[in-house]
Amino acid sequence: MQNMNAYYDFSGQKFGHPLSLSINGFDRQVFSQQTSLELSYVLEGRYEVITEGFSRMLDRHQLALIAPGEIHMIRKAPGAENSAASVILTLHIDFERMPEALVGDVEGLFSTLVCTEEENAALLGRVRQTLGRLLRLLTQPEHSLFQLNALMMELADLCASGAHRPMDSIPLQSPLHESSRRAIRFINRNFRRDIHLEDVAKELSFSVSYTSKLFTKHIGLPFVKYLSYVRVRASLEALLEGKESIEAIALDCGMASAKAYAAAFKEMYGILPSVYRKRFLQNLRYSETGADQKMRLDAAHLALLDHLLRQPDQMIYQTPGLSILRRGEAVVCESEGPAALTQQQGKLLVEFGPKQD
Repeated sequence: MQNMNAYYDFSGQKFGHPLSLSINGFDRQVFSQQTSLELSYVLEGRYEVITEGFSRMLDRHQLALIAPGEIHMIRKAPGAENSAASVILTLHIDFERMPEALVGDVEGLFSTLVCTEEENAALLGRVRQTLGRLLRLLTQPEHSLFQLNALMMELADLCASGAHRPMDSIPLQSPLHESSRRAIRFINRNFRRDIHLEDVAKELSFSVSYTSKLFTKHIGLPFVKYLSYVRVRASLEALLEGKESIEAIALDCGMASAKAYAAAFKEMYGILPSVYRKRFLQNLRYSETGADQKMRLDAAHLALLDHLLRQPDQMIYQTPGLSILRRGEAVVCESEGPAALTQQQGKLLVEFGPKQD
């Protein structure tokens, strides 16, 4: 279930913008697939990222870059499901909301990878720095849409370049096997229709009982519940745009009735879709007490984001043990090892050695 407590949400759906950013302590035990680029950055606690290619734990201040179209799940680490100390920042850039002339063909441009201090450290440093600038912009009472767009496109460009930085070999531990992928893709294509477990079994050429076990064992939910979750997620954009009735949205996403839709929505998000829509359109955060709370970054959020917000330096290059950054008007090199200064053909050369014990 999505934990709506201490929730912060900046969503482009309010004005047709491709950027959305949220901060939450969720535990989402469902595989999903979206057309947007996703950056998931752990602010507190530990999360597990499972994709078609690998399964990996994400610790504090580590990043998962999820390419558009990648089937994946990001959830609290096993054993921490009930912990309130886990918080993650999730950013989506939806290229389908941009003119084609602005972005071109993004297929194959991004690769799913993990960024830590040991793996893809240079990319992690640059993404952190740009995220910090974006968050500082969002903390201002008013900001320029041009600045917001520029930072969004800078992040997209950084992540596209990151596709050429291969991740170190990771043992494949993903429970998402080929049959599971085929089942998920079949549901993604047909969830608006009246489909049943028998239809998935026929698509996979399996028995109904075996297909049922496939869902509970590898996808983590019974077929009926997983199908409802897919339908609810697909309805969010229409729900938040506020143009159609909830009953029409429920039927359009494949649910049997508005009542069934509301029940599935509440199980997933903890509140009714009517309350979710009302609070979103009024830019209010969810409160268990029902008190109105304006959607803004509060003191708890700012404390978690402090390491991003207080970065005045511009990272130019970073590898383990070496950082090159712009600090004011100066370019500064920081190294864990010794440095030697020499002059050659009128130029100063700085050579960095390995760290000395």
